[in-house]
Amino acid sequence: MHHVKYEEAKELVEHDIAVLLTGEKGTGKTTMAMQIAEELNLKFYSMSMTRQTTLSHLLGFMSVTGDYIPTTLRAAVETGGLYLLDELDAADVNVILCLNTVENGYVSFPTGIIDCHPDFRLMATANPQDKHDAYTGRAKLDEATLDRFDIIDIERDANLEQSLVDADTYRRITVMREALLATNSSKVVSMRDSQRYQKRKNLGRLEGFMERLAGHSELVLEQYEKKLAAIPKHSDQSEC
Repeated sequence: MHHVKYEEAKELVEHDIAVLLTGEKGTGKTTMAMQIAEELNLKFYSMSMTRQTTLSHLLGFMSVTGDYIPTTLRAAVETGGLYLLDELDAADVNVILCLNTVENGYVSFPTGIIDCHPDFRLMATANPQDKHDAYTGRAKLDEATLDRFDIIDIERDANLEQSLVDADTYRRITVMREALLATNSSKVVSMRDSQRYQKRKNLGRLEGFMERLAGHSELVLEQYEKKLAAIPKHSDQSEC
């Protein structure tokens, strides 16, 4: 099962439109990019962007012996493939500028200008542009960078999440989200968290997990237990 926004993103990428997926942690942004590459039969490349990502990481560099040291971006540009700039909002904005020419069909490498292969595609992911106080090391992307991408907001897909975990896990994760909301907590429980809960439950290793999701807040945990108790129990839902 794919995310509800999958078909939209795939169609844009297929028609050579650079796509930026924005959303909270764990909403399936990176997974979506990988799935699109697989379905479009494109080799998948990815670079996790940080403040330490340099131009050399993307464009390559000339060694002391005069040899060019290539990168995965060079391979994608020359031979085709889907290149993902993961966590784009964690990158140095000056480094990102080197990709501004992609929409014009070329990239300037240390050895010269290379025309983009007909099958070269560019995607990126980022966290919500209005919530960077919750994501250390992230910064709001400037308008010039945002203008290079067609932006798709990737929210948590409830149907997708329910397909990944059992009914009891989904119920408990949903109640925890309600408890966090009721106490005005800024913590976010992601789909990745619900999958972790499921895996830990299968292993019998749930001790302390909900406390971590609650940020070790007694108020949140109190709300969680109260809301959980108000939901009718069903015989097929195991207590954890």
